[in-house]
Amino acid sequence: MDTEELPLLDALRGLAMLQQEFLRLALFVASEGPVSFEGEKLTCSLGDGQRRTSTFLAMAAGQSFETLLHMAKLRGIPVRDAYPIARSAIESFINASYLLAESDTVAARAIRYIDFAAWRHHNRKFGSGEFSIEVRLDPDPAATLVKEYPEFSGKGKGSWTNLDVPSRIRRVGELAGPRSGSRLLAAYGLIYSVSSEIIHGSPFGASYFYSAHLKGEATAEAFQAATVRHLEEIFIGVLHAGCGYLAAFFGQQNMQAPLNGEEKIFARLLELSTKPSSAFPASARQATEPQNEQ
Repeated sequence: MDTEELPLLDALRGLAMLQQEFLRLALFVASEGPVSFEGEKLTCSLGDGQRRTSTFLAMAAGQSFETLLHMAKLRGIPVRDAYPIARSAIESFINASYLLAESDTVAARAIRYIDFAAWRHHNRKFGSGEFSIEVRLDPDPAATLVKEYPEFSGKGKGSWTNLDVPSRIRRVGELAGPRSGSRLLAAYGLIYSVSSEIIHGSPFGASYFYSAHLKGEATAEAFQAATVRHLEEIFIGVLHAGCGYLAAFFGQQNMQAPLNGEEKIFARLLELSTKPSSAFPASARQATEPQNEQ
């Protein structure tokens, strides 16, 4: 079947699988060494810290996207669980792009933060008032903090970066170019806020998932169809984030052949995501696949 005739979700899934191949190419170049692609030799020129931190985050984002590909057949209430995974994929792509675009000094702090956060996990307090618990393996955590992790000691210094997510995206755009920054910003705008509401179990988050695409219909069939729209939004958002990372990785290192490939993927994504829904046929899967609606 021609791609133009596919239901939107199926077309997005196909585009995601193509994008994943380009992500695997980026990960291979970063972790295994030079490779030839369409006549161009690709050699990773990132600093060691940038390469290490950005690669394992991008790999995690890619795995989350693989999980979403498997979840694309879900219908009904289980689709809600795709939002946290999409949020993780998008934020991982953003952080990977930020770390590869920034200096090795920023990456070094992120690496140090791994050890610090592992120590803090076993030496912390949580809760409120009488409902609070202290976990402590270190006999003197205050002294250890100052001695072993001085860069994380003090108010506002306990994270791997003091930039919020929009500021990290801005830095990617400034350092790696507007192509990567704009794609990441689109992903952030599409998914980040609503996924927060859903992840945190807010009344709006629950209401949005159950009713956002119902258009006044109150039937099980309409709800199942509405969850397809959720999946389409999720795939569009994560595809934007993946394009942002690929544009940052290939563009920052002047790898023109794969950068051209990313541009073609994004052009197709833009075409799919801006067409009216009436331009796509209904998915035959709704009538033929097992339903998970509860």
